[in-house]
Amino acid sequence: MKEPLSFLQRIPVLPVTYGKARLVCLVKNINWAYVFWELLSEQVRDACQQVGPDYRKVLRVYKGDEKQREILSDVTVFQDIGAQYVYLPEPGQRYQVELMIIGGERAVSLLSSNFVSTPFGKISDKVDEEWATIDEIYQRYNAQDELGHASSPLLWNVSSPMAQHPTAKDDIDISLYTELIIYGKASPGSQVHVQGEAIAMKEDGSFSVRYAINDGTYVYPIKAVNSKGLETKTYVPVITRETY
Repeated sequence: MKEPLSFLQRIPVLPVTYGKARLVCLVKNINWAYVFWELLSEQVRDACQQVGPDYRKVLRVYKGDEKQREILSDVTVFQDIGAQYVYLPEPGQRYQVELMIIGGERAVSLLSSNFVSTPFGKISDKVDEEWATIDEIYQRYNAQDELGHASSPLLWNVSSPMAQHPTAKDDIDISLYTELIIYGKASPGSQVHVQGEAIAMKEDGSFSVRYAINDGTYVYPIKAVNSKGLETKTYVPVITRETY
């Protein structure tokens, strides 16, 4: 009688290749992106016939949108299936990576990645007093609770004012913006850093910062340092915005 398989033995082995050509770019932080790719053998063979036997594969890094791209660097790679980090010099910019074969005076594009946007690397300069702090939210909620009318619909007024419904028109024009608010509370006397920059804090240790974000994946390392500067605690939220 065979012994039952353990949980780890029942996990299927991941394949070395998926048989699908792709190049994916993910933002790690303000200056680095993680890129992984898979090339098909026929892609490489066809490209080599065009450029000749003396060639090299490169990851070409672009800055800017599709219509106004600027070549930043070429990173030589050797594997048809691989992954690595690429350096992105300027925070708060749009980037794209292209996998190419270069030989002689010719270059053949094999794969293009998705566009990504890096964080700005600093705290937003915008200050909007209409956004309530955490303490204000609790104060307003408690005030409603004391009146016996507390319910979640009553909290609508602690955020930005509700937009007026547009009047009926033949054409509709819309602008869409997304803001990320990071808030929390640390021990009084400690200092909190977001993406390496110290932020303003209240006496009780509460804090809030906000960022305007575009489509993409953003990493916000948050580190708290105690009053003596001897102990630290770090969290790393990863935020993704996707618009369809």
